[in-house]
Amino acid sequence: MSTATPRQRPARSGPGPLLRTLRAWRALAPEQRLTALAALALWITMFLPWYSEGGVAVSKKGVHTGGITLTAWGAFSWVEAAVLLVSIGVLYLLFARGERRAFHLPGGDGTVILLAGSWTALLIIYRMFDKQSSKTVAGAGEITSGIEWGIFLALFAAVWLAWTGLSMRRIHRAEPRLGDDPSVHLRPRRAMPREQPPARHAEEADEERPRPDHRGVTREDAEQLTFDLPEDR
Repeated sequence: MSTATPRQRPARSGPGPLLRTLRAWRALAPEQRLTALAALALWITMFLPWYSEGGVAVSKKGVHTGGITLTAWGAFSWVEAAVLLVSIGVLYLLFARGERRAFHLPGGDGTVILLAGSWTALLIIYRMFDKQSSKTVAGAGEITSGIEWGIFLALFAAVWLAWTGLSMRRIHRAEPRLGDDPSVHLRPRRAMPREQPPARHAEEADEERPRPDHRGVTREDAEQLTFDLPEDR
């Protein structure tokens, strides 16, 4: 004889990354959304032409020239890595705030984003002057390096990011509380039971407490009672 076992329902999975992103975007304040757009723009500019490299070679057949353009990924260095980390870090910070994650940053979110955007702008300016150079290679001619229009948009995005951080700092919106964080499970404190006195202490207290006299009023007690009568006028 076989018994049918009830079917087990599959465990409910959480929302996907796209749905979480949409929910976090809706939960953000207007100035936080503007900051997210600035950080996203900074990341997108890394796919645009940042640098150019050209060369002039002289051979028996004549003079040959050529050049290529490079994105931030094509000439990746510690400067481009810092720009990438800043853009991703700011986006993750705002995503966490949209999900009501409770954590504190020194100086607040606005101050951190202001410093991050300013530092990124300084790095891009440094890269502009560092990349413009020319050198002569034996047997290959002269190679020149320059900058393209994409790096100017990256500088604009970095300044924009710093400005949005300043706006967030001026508004000074309160951070999510620990009780609003869905990832934190708060356990209520259990009330500590009061200590009961030992049984022997209770018995001793009962013995020391004076017990009421349940005897009635006797005749001798009644004869000893005196009353003060008012004097006749």
